[in-house]
Amino acid sequence: MNTISEIKWKPYDGEIVNTNLVIRKGKKIQETAFFEDQVKAVPRGNAYCIGNGPSRKGFDLNRLKATGQTYGCNALYRDYTPDFIFSVDTNMSMKMVEDEVGLKTVHYAPALQANRKESKGMIHLIPNNPNWISGNAAFWTAGVHGHKNIYLLGYDFREYGKGELNNIYQGTDNYGERNDDKIFDGWLKQFRDMLKMRPYVNYTVVHDNPPEFLHYLQTGTDLGNSKIISYAEFEKVLTSSKA
Repeated sequence: MNTISEIKWKPYDGEIVNTNLVIRKGKKIQETAFFEDQVKAVPRGNAYCIGNGPSRKGFDLNRLKATGQTYGCNALYRDYTPDFIFSVDTNMSMKMVEDEVGLKTVHYAPALQANRKESKGMIHLIPNNPNWISGNAAFWTAGVHGHKNIYLLGYDFREYGKGELNNIYQGTDNYGERNDDKIFDGWLKQFRDMLKMRPYVNYTVVHDNPPEFLHYLQTGTDLGNSKIISYAEFEKVLTSSKA
């Protein structure tokens, strides 16, 4: 059984990543390079992580930046530009490069994409990449940046079944159909692991009609650092928070 260990927070300076695999005299040699952090993010106010689940449909995302920093993923840029945006799929990442997303905001992606010449220097390395989905890489990175209060909007961790909206961008470029009705257990596990990795961070899921499993985010020892609130309750957070 794998034990999840706490991550002691420290400022992120960069890291060594694999850049190229070459063969010399019949031997495989892995070339590496140090990627210095060029973002130098400083946490301001709350962190608002924006998933693309339908539970956030109708909420005005433009209201978030007044009281914190926004972390989004994938096609969100088509409608809204967060402070930081994430992609892990190569096709999506290259489309975002084509649309010059990295000139408008900080675009994070895995090393394989950040190191591509086609990325034109517009992609930053996901810090200490846990190799999670892009939405989960968002709340991971908010923790790396030093945020202590992280709110998750549009994180549904499930599909809704045939004929139901499962993703706000469902059926558009780089998004396939989702006609199943299941919980994304792997995605949910990543979130639960994060609760244990950063027990000093408070994670709040905003959802008006949370499925039953969202009421059981803590597994093992209850660290008390996660909860669910409605959008009406979230209104109070936005009113009382200061960036």
